[in-house]
Amino acid sequence: MADGDLSSSLDAAWGDPGTWVANGQQWTHLDEIHRMINRRVSGDPAVKPLAWFGRHMADAGCLPLRRILVLGCGAGHLERELHALGWAREIVAFDLSPKVLDVARKNAAGLDGIRYVLASMDELPVGQAPFVPGSFDAVLGVSSVHHCSQMERLYASVAQLLTPDGWFYLDEYVGPDRFQYSQRHLAQLTALADLLPERMLANQNGVIKKSFRAPTVAEVVAVDPSEAVCSSRILPLLPDYFKVVATRPYGGSLLHVLLADVAQNFQAPEARPWLQALMDAEDDLDRLGQLEHHFSCVIARQRPHRNHSTST
Repeated sequence: MADGDLSSSLDAAWGDPGTWVANGQQWTHLDEIHRMINRRVSGDPAVKPLAWFGRHMADAGCLPLRRILVLGCGAGHLERELHALGWAREIVAFDLSPKVLDVARKNAAGLDGIRYVLASMDELPVGQAPFVPGSFDAVLGVSSVHHCSQMERLYASVAQLLTPDGWFYLDEYVGPDRFQYSQRHLAQLTALADLLPERMLANQNGVIKKSFRAPTVAEVVAVDPSEAVCSSRILPLLPDYFKVVATRPYGGSLLHVLLADVAQNFQAPEARPWLQALMDAEDDLDRLGQLEHHFSCVIARQRPHRNHSTST
């Protein structure tokens, strides 16, 4: 798909932030889920994954940074958080959706040091400003890199853009491409859903989630042609381009799907035992080695300089 066509599709899918909650809230709208993710990544329910990454950089004496690049920025929450933390003098962020970039710019109005650019992860214009080789101290991809269809090309570009001692941080969906879930995963989802009262599985339009199946590839592409296009390759390819410092898988295979569009039903105090039971189920399956980890945080560093080609 040409960038112009993909850009239009992304505008439709993500240009309006309200689209994400049109049928109900998602798992990460719940504070309990954030504390669980924090615990699985940093070991402390109060320490967010981004802060965990920050501690690694601080321990290495690298903060503050000069320049940070954000991959696939969306509405710009990450850049505003980085700005508030004072991590860098300049933050460059890009997305392929003009509409969502307009939202990000409005959200960052009045904040110095944040620059937004229209660009594609599939073909970064390395060598053209602001994508100057060797100029970024850190590159961050949060809930964005799983939309890239040219993973080798992206990683080679990131390696070119990083300084010799630069950092690469990912917090990503790394599960099956196009959400083509395994039969074991679907069986686990169904078994847990069968334990829940029906009211807990109703979205805000009253539709009840009664069965779980993998969507067809056509169904996924119809919503967003870039969705999870080669997400399963994000982790395996990393060591070919970077030195991996730490990897923290944090599950999500069950909770992400079970709570999609129905997370609002788990916010009331009387619903919290049900939510805790679901989180405990993921923990138990993880201890038994039976949980698929569909989400992961990774800290990587630039390798001693190699001549990475972006033509792959």
